[in-house]
Amino acid sequence: MEQREVELLIVGGGPAGYAAAGRGRQLGLRTLIVEKDAIGGTCLNRGCIPTKSLLESASLYERMHRCDEFGLEASHLGVNYPQVMARKDRIVKNLVGGLGTMLQHRGIEIAEGEARFADQDAVVVDGETPLRILPQRTVICTGTVPAHLPMLEPDGRFIFDSDSILLQTSLPESMIIVGGGVIGSEFACIFQSLGVAVTIVELTDGLIPGEDQDLRRALLRELKKKKIKVQTNAKITDAAVGDDGVRVFFEQRGQTKQLHAHACLSAVGRRPVLPSGIELAAEKSGFLRVGDDFRTSVPQVYAAGDVIGGLQLAHLAFFEGIAAVSSSCGEDFASQWHVPRCVYTDPETASVGLSEQEAEEKFGEAIVGMFSLKGNGKAMILGSNSGFCKVVADPSGRVVGFHMIGPHATEMIAGAVVALEQEMTLKQWSQCIHPHPTVSESIHESVLSALGLGLHA
Repeated sequence: MEQREVELLIVGGGPAGYAAAGRGRQLGLRTLIVEKDAIGGTCLNRGCIPTKSLLESASLYERMHRCDEFGLEASHLGVNYPQVMARKDRIVKNLVGGLGTMLQHRGIEIAEGEARFADQDAVVVDGETPLRILPQRTVICTGTVPAHLPMLEPDGRFIFDSDSILLQTSLPESMIIVGGGVIGSEFACIFQSLGVAVTIVELTDGLIPGEDQDLRRALLRELKKKKIKVQTNAKITDAAVGDDGVRVFFEQRGQTKQLHAHACLSAVGRRPVLPSGIELAAEKSGFLRVGDDFRTSVPQVYAAGDVIGGLQLAHLAFFEGIAAVSSSCGEDFASQWHVPRCVYTDPETASVGLSEQEAEEKFGEAIVGMFSLKGNGKAMILGSNSGFCKVVADPSGRVVGFHMIGPHATEMIAGAVVALEQEMTLKQWSQCIHPHPTVSESIHESVLSALGLGLHA
């Protein structure tokens, strides 16, 4: 078995892993990534990129059906789902190839295979070419996989998770989606727009739990407008597969109910993928425990990305991977950020910072400003003006949260992130000009509203 000494070992080549490797090379470290699957991790291969490709196809198809609203005529519209999936695969293949080339050009070596710790100081790669690695420091970026309910184990025929559903090349007539969080809500929009009858079954009182209540209510309303059925406060108790699909049983407000569909997508969260051969302290949830410096309970081993829990977002994983390597080299780094939370439903939602409810709990009261997109010219032109912008500030006027539902919300949230990171006040933010006509003007209007100075409200 070949033995290799490196200054930085990255276990896992997803967003946290390849960002960490890039930072390692910037610091002059001999860097090696071990990846058992495809470089890019869940985000690039089974998450962010492929699902957004499907969402774009679904959104375009839905807009084409509304072309008469824009004075246009079209006929013979249809869905070629194998081509939709082929487009998704081309995008993923191009990005994976480009990422691999970029890493190679930076002098980052990639070893294919599964890594396991032989001891605290050595890692063995079980691949076609077995390798024993002696690293000075290691960053674990092994990510997560879909969690499953015992009665809804994916079978590749009727029951799917967010990984296996991306391998299907045909559409079912109907689908039950168990879980109304980010993943479930996004897939609901994809399949409903492409002609599948969708029902969401959610354990809590609404969609995207944990977000601002106004945002949650608005998204629920909009998805129901799309004829997506939503069963809330519903606990799955059993499921049965037959020749014609799957039957799901659930309890809701003291009653036992059931649904039948041709397919079921389980979207009930994700669980961490933990490295083997080493004992590391973990939280009760199973995710690795790290300090502010991203160090695990073993001094020379760090961890970053989804495997440490919290918000499981690629853009946060990038920052955590970079911070972990910087920390391991004694470099200055940030360990806390205002992280944008984006949901690519139709309409999109985006948030950063505290909800109105969280701000009231923390400060006793909150200053809130809202502006409806019904008063925004660009949203009206786009034919999507049923959303809003909402800004939340503490009693002193410092901005502590921002929430939006509407077109381009996931693009515009970056401006709110800057406002929170720079600890801007409502007055300071109100002095920032937003271009006209754009949906982004609604951000400015919500800030003016919080100050009692609304221009178009």
